[in-house]
Amino acid sequence: MKRLTLSLLIVVVSAVIGLGWGIDQWYNDQEPSTEDASLIAYKTVGRELAILLDQQGVQIEWDDWLAFSTMHPQVIPYREFPLPQNLQKNFEKGEALLLESGDQLSLNYYLASQDQVLSLTLPDELRQDSPGWLNWLLTFLFYGGVILVVLIWLYPLLRRLSLLRRTAQEFGAGNLQARIASDKNSYISSIELEFNRMAQRIEQLIADNKLLSRGLSHDLRTPLARLRFGLDVLGEAELPPMQQQQLAHLNRDLAAMESLVEALLNYARMDQAQIAFSPRELILSDFVRRLQREFYIDQVELGVSDDAEKMSVSVDPDYLAMLIHNLVQNALRYGRGTVRVSIALAGNLLILNVEDNGPGIPESERQKVLQPFYRSSQLQSTEDRRGYGLGLAVVERIVQWHSARLALGQSSSLGGLDVSVAFPVSSPR
Repeated sequence: MKRLTLSLLIVVVSAVIGLGWGIDQWYNDQEPSTEDASLIAYKTVGRELAILLDQQGVQIEWDDWLAFSTMHPQVIPYREFPLPQNLQKNFEKGEALLLESGDQLSLNYYLASQDQVLSLTLPDELRQDSPGWLNWLLTFLFYGGVILVVLIWLYPLLRRLSLLRRTAQEFGAGNLQARIASDKNSYISSIELEFNRMAQRIEQLIADNKLLSRGLSHDLRTPLARLRFGLDVLGEAELPPMQQQQLAHLNRDLAAMESLVEALLNYARMDQAQIAFSPRELILSDFVRRLQREFYIDQVELGVSDDAEKMSVSVDPDYLAMLIHNLVQNALRYGRGTVRVSIALAGNLLILNVEDNGPGIPESERQKVLQPFYRSSQLQSTEDRRGYGLGLAVVERIVQWHSARLALGQSSSLGGLDVSVAFPVSSPR
């Protein structure tokens, strides 16, 4: 960042000083060399008068002249007439010096023998003011030039920032190998380097987590299978009632472990599912009706608005079915017997709602339940009905793949959880 700040400071200061000097030189070069005839006449008269005063020693009655002269002649001691060094040499040789200060234009001559200065005030008509359009042009050139220089300096920075944004979006979309090509001349090379390091660490962490979850899940299947076989053998033996009760508890715990391992495997596979993601056009209402008839005919109420009947969306049927199954099964598990699925059209979005009459999820926890293995404090049920906190995490992942929007709320009619998924509409069929 020090390099960026220093570079910007140098560019701005150089632009201001360079353009100011350049415009000033251009203006001086463009200034007309010819003088007004009246000004030439005044210079001639002033020079003759200075010669008379200096060389010939002519005495003038200044009071009489001042009574009728509009030039207000003055004789000033040279020491009280400060001049820059670059003007003194020619002025002392007798060259006329035209000065403009405030609202006054004066013509000045050096009287060498008296070491004094003759100053004559000229009429205002001889002042050569720059035209207004020229002032506006020079102002525009100055500020426009500064802006142009800064924009030229900013272009490489904006290009690198745009590259950083695209790479970050690509990385966030799931391409964990996305990196920024290094450029030693980049103003933000340190930021790009840190981004690449961060991306590498994230990729490594995710790879380690995948390896760990898959390895543990697969390695657990073998001992679980042996335990299941042993318990099945024990179940066929004649055991006392107390041992049979303990065996039943072991069977229940083993079933929970098998269910957990299966859930872990399914979620681990989700990391690779986008490779096989194949969306196609289908009518959402027909698809949901078919799922209800096949799986939830007596368990789920279905309602479809008239304007949503023939609306199609671009989805992967397999993952859309997984999404709906997860939402409906969560509603059946945690609700109190009533589950309602509805489809409605809102602008260019097709809204799929799944509602239940369960305890719902507090607003403070609605984002947390989308994380893997997080369970809401409201979802307290019997041990054999308790899930693992993966259902909504899977739903969130599928929603992202479909570029849809997921929202959790409270059902106004049933009082429980209301999950809505908004799919972009493709076209009516």
